[in-house]
Amino acid sequence: MKTLILYDSIGGNTEKVAQRIYDTLKGATHEVHFIKFTSKIDVDFFEYDLIFLGSPVINWLPTKRMMDYVKKKLQFYNDQGKIIPSSPLLSGKYGICFCTYAGTHIGENEALPMTMWLRSFLEHLGYSVLDQWHMVGQFHNETDMNTQGRMGNILGRPNDNDLLDVENRTKGVVGALDGLMAGENS
Repeated sequence: MKTLILYDSIGGNTEKVAQRIYDTLKGATHEVHFIKFTSKIDVDFFEYDLIFLGSPVINWLPTKRMMDYVKKKLQFYNDQGKIIPSSPLLSGKYGICFCTYAGTHIGENEALPMTMWLRSFLEHLGYSVLDQWHMVGQFHNETDMNTQGRMGNILGRPNDNDLLDVENRTKGVVGALDGLMAGENS
């Protein structure tokens, strides 16, 4: 299974989550590409069987540079005729959208639009999006926002327990897909 982990990170929270996904996948899948988002990347999403796509939540959405890139790729694929009306699912193509968020005002609901936005992109490509992961991450340089918000004290998040949750979720996804693919090949 060829896997892509593509993520953006500003303060390091999302990078911690992406790194744990990568560490869990090393050796569990055939090939893993681990890419931190930069303006110079050029990824062909259709080359991958499993995509982990993540960003910090900025005003309920991914980072602007990730949004701009995704919009550009969607237009590119549309111009090539790869975006088909009703977005039929492609066999063997799966995705997970993930984010880090602080949720100081309305909790996890602040993160939902971001992962739905990325999910919509992958579904337009024909990927079956298996899940959306919302991981708490601390604000950097804003102590009051870390201790007085709806999520309680989020200093040091994502912490070891959060990252263990990411590891277990990743193992679950890979185990389920390995079982599915083994059933398809028998």
